[in-house]
Amino acid sequence: MSVRQILDAREIICVVPDARKARAVEACFGGEVSPMAPASILQTHANTVAYLDRDSAALLAPATRGDVLADDGS
Repeated sequence: MSVRQILDAREIICVVPDARKARAVEACFGGEVSPMAPASILQTHANTVAYLDRDSAALLAPATRGDVLADDGS
């Protein structure tokens, strides 16, 4: 699937668990759109939702993290 095909979707949902993905998440959502971080293009889509756990979001600035659910799901 190409980037163009992904961006043509009405909604994009990403699920990114685990600390091993923290640098990729930071590159995707923590900076500017860049060909060095192809997933950063998701920042340009009007309806992208990323579900991250605390470990994968660990390197993001607090303002970038968005809503964080408590461990009990609230």
